[in-house]
Amino acid sequence: MSISFRQPVSRPMVRWRRPLLWGIGALLVLELLYNLVLVTGFLATVINHFTKERPRVEWSRAWSLVPGYVHVRDLKLRHEGDNGAFWQLDMGEVRVNLSLFALLKRQLKASSVDVHGLQVRIQPGKQDPGQEKPKSPPPSNPWQVLLHGIHVHEVRQVDWNQFRLIGITEASGSMELVPRQRVSIRDARVQFGTGQILYAEETVAQVEKGSGEFSLEAKRQESEGLDLVAGMTDGRFQFSASHPPLHEMPRLMSRFSGLSLKGGAGRLDIDLHVKDGCLAPGTQIKGSGAPVQMSLGPLRLKAPWKLHSDVYTPGEGGDRLGMKLSLGPARVEGGEWPSMETAEVAVLMGAKAPRLDQSPQDAHLEIHTEQLQAQWGGATMSGQVHVEVDAKRMDIERGSVELHGSRVRFEDVAVRTGDDEERNWEGQLTFPEASLDLSPFSAKGRFSGSFSNAVPIVSLLTFKGALPGVLGPLLKANNLSVSGAVAMGEDSLKATGLRAKAEGLELRGTAESAGGGAPHAVMLVKLGILSVGVETGQGDTHVQILHPSSWYAEKTGEKTE
Repeated sequence: MSISFRQPVSRPMVRWRRPLLWGIGALLVLELLYNLVLVTGFLATVINHFTKERPRVEWSRAWSLVPGYVHVRDLKLRHEGDNGAFWQLDMGEVRVNLSLFALLKRQLKASSVDVHGLQVRIQPGKQDPGQEKPKSPPPSNPWQVLLHGIHVHEVRQVDWNQFRLIGITEASGSMELVPRQRVSIRDARVQFGTGQILYAEETVAQVEKGSGEFSLEAKRQESEGLDLVAGMTDGRFQFSASHPPLHEMPRLMSRFSGLSLKGGAGRLDIDLHVKDGCLAPGTQIKGSGAPVQMSLGPLRLKAPWKLHSDVYTPGEGGDRLGMKLSLGPARVEGGEWPSMETAEVAVLMGAKAPRLDQSPQDAHLEIHTEQLQAQWGGATMSGQVHVEVDAKRMDIERGSVELHGSRVRFEDVAVRTGDDEERNWEGQLTFPEASLDLSPFSAKGRFSGSFSNAVPIVSLLTFKGALPGVLGPLLKANNLSVSGAVAMGEDSLKATGLRAKAEGLELRGTAESAGGGAPHAVMLVKLGILSVGVETGQGDTHVQILHPSSWYAEKTGEKTE
C-alpha cells in the first residue's frame, strides 16, 4: 500500500495563478517590444515624424531594464529654425525616467534626467528684414518635450556662433519645448571650473572659476519668431578670467577693422545681471592689464589700462550702461605728427543697456586727459583736452564711425614757440559733420570753433613755429572764431575753406601737408584796411602785396567777393 503526501491545490489558487502568469508574460512581451522600439530607433522615427524633426531626436543605443527607466547613449536633439539658425544638444550617456503614458498624449516627458557628457551648439540666424514668414502656422496639437530634474555632469563645451566655452563642470534645471511655439528653461544653474573661452578656435580667455543661474521663457512672436535672448527673463553670471596679449588673438582683433592692438594682457572679474535678455542693474565688470599699444593710421598710443563698467538706472529713462577705460601714463606719437604725453586718458561711455547679443546702442563717448604735454614742430603745448562724441552710428567691425556733432574743448592751455614766448589760451572746436574710416585710415568733416587768441591756428598752419612777420598781428588777435573743412589720411592733411575772424583781423585760406613734410598754405589776410596774400611751404614764405585778392583767387580757385 502506498501513501501519497501530495496536497491538492486549492481552486482559488488555481484561479489567480493563471492570470498572474499571463500578466507576467504580457509584461515581458511589452518589455521586449519596448526595448525593441528603443534598440531599433523606431521610437525616435515616430517622434521625428510627428514633430516634423523640430526637434530631431536620434541615438546610437537605448535600452530599458525597468519600464520607464531608459538608458541612452549618444543622444542628440537638433532643432533647425529660419535663416540658418539651429540649436543642438549632444549627450554622451543619459539615464532618464520616461513616462510611457505621456507618449500617448504626444509628450516626451521625464521626471528625472541624468546626463554625463554634454555638448551644446547654438547658431543664431541671420537677420533679414525681407524674410518670408513661415508658410504654414505651427501645429495646433504639437508634440511636447518636458524634461524635469535635469542634472548634467561634465559639460564638454558650449558653442554660441563663433564663441566656445569650455570648463562647465555641472549644470541642472528643467526644460520644456513645444516646437515652433515656445522654449522654457527654469531654475538653471551652472558651475564653472578651470576652462577657456575661444573665438573661431582661438583662445581669448582662461576662465579660473565662476557660476551662473538663469531662467528662460521664449514664446514665438509673429514678427520676430522665437527670440531666445529676449526670453531670458532673469539671470546672473559670475566668473574671473585672464586673457593673453591682444596680438595673440588675431581673429578676434580682426573684427576691429583698421585698428591694430598689441600687448595688453590682463585680468577681468565679471558679474553680469540679466533681465529680459539685456544687461541689468547690478552688473559689474572690472579689469586691468599690461601696457597696450593701439595703432590707428599714423597714430600710436601706448599705456597700461584699467576698466570699470556697470549698469545703473538713472532718474529718467531705462537702464544705462556706463564704462570707464583709463589709460595711463599714456604716450601718443606718429612720425611727424605731434607727440603727446599725459598721466591719464579717461575714455567714458554711456549707452542704453544692450542685449546680450548686441553692441551698445545710442552710445555717447567722452575722452578726457590730465595735463597733456605735446610737441608740434618747434611749438610746445600743455593743457587739458576734452572730447565728446555722439557715436550712435559707430560700427567698428565695418571700420567706420560717424562723428556728427562731436566737440573738442581745450582748457588751461599754454603754447611756447621758438622764441620762448608763452601764451595761455582756451577754446573749442565743433564738428557738425564728421566721419572716420579705420581701414584705410581717413577722416573728414566740417568744423567751427572759437579760441581766446590765434596762437594754435598759426602754430598749426606754420607747422614749426616759423611765423612770417606779416602774421605777427595774429598772435595778438583775441576772441578768434574759425571754420572750415578738413580731410586727413595716413600721411596727409588737407584743410579747405578756412575762415578766421578776430578783432581787426580776417583770414581765409587752404593748407595741405603730405608725407609728413611741412604744410603748404595759401592765405589771404586782412588787417584793418590792408590785405596781403601769404604762401608758406618748405621753409619759404611769399608775401603778395599787389592785388592780393586776385592772386589768392588764382592760387586757390576760390572767389573772394
